[in-house]
Amino acid sequence: MVFFFEHHGMEGTDSFRTYESGSESFPLHMHRAYELIYVNSGALSLQVEQKQYLLEAGDLAFIFCNQVHGFSTPDKSDTMVALFSPEFIGDFYSAYKNHVPENNVVRMENPPDFFKLQSRYAQKSMLYHVCDKLLAASNMEPVGNRSRTEVLQKIFAYVDKHFSEDCSLKTVSRSIKYDYAYLSKLFSRLTGMRFSEYLNLYRISQACYLLKTEKKIVSEIAAICGYTTLRTFHRNFRMVMGCAPREYLAGSKSFATKKVL
Repeated sequence: MVFFFEHHGMEGTDSFRTYESGSESFPLHMHRAYELIYVNSGALSLQVEQKQYLLEAGDLAFIFCNQVHGFSTPDKSDTMVALFSPEFIGDFYSAYKNHVPENNVVRMENPPDFFKLQSRYAQKSMLYHVCDKLLAASNMEPVGNRSRTEVLQKIFAYVDKHFSEDCSLKTVSRSIKYDYAYLSKLFSRLTGMRFSEYLNLYRISQACYLLKTEKKIVSEIAAICGYTTLRTFHRNFRMVMGCAPREYLAGSKSFATKKVL
């Protein structure tokens, strides 16, 4: 189960993928692909590296290659997401591959519909239109040394494989052969949170996915996600999602029914 798309943007120069998201949350992650997140309705809380954004209907976020990012929904939201290879918009990528936007969010007067773009030409036309709006709305900042984010990606990858086990920053430091104190300071500086907070967010996100896709009881899902007691799982789930696991599942089914209708 891979939530964080580390390999998106690696498949080839013509990769373009889209999906819909409704009231879902993703902890911090990073990948080589460019990513667009457009809010149709509701609101989305987005973190891109050390910056925080609140996206509302009509807002579009453009996330660059290997920018650490994650999002959550304060209440309900209906969003569209597109992930695509940097080479898919080669001219833009060549010009700005060593830069990131000062402001990742632009306002769209005409909402894009990623799912109606049936040809590569239509997809590229929409993407270059977004690039033009981004350049008009934000300065581009040169990227410094990326070695620290490479270390961060190793931490993310370790959690992705071992979140169901006794996963701590000390075990990560031994595995990737970095000093524990260095990793602790680096992680806090680059993400704005402690490793234990991130691990809990990751596990709860995985639990949300399992609740919606697997026919398992709550105690089984808690165990799969690395929680040794059901009480701890319920407490942490409510802290992150604002409701109990069964309430979340009931709300997700209701939202899915409305989407179909």
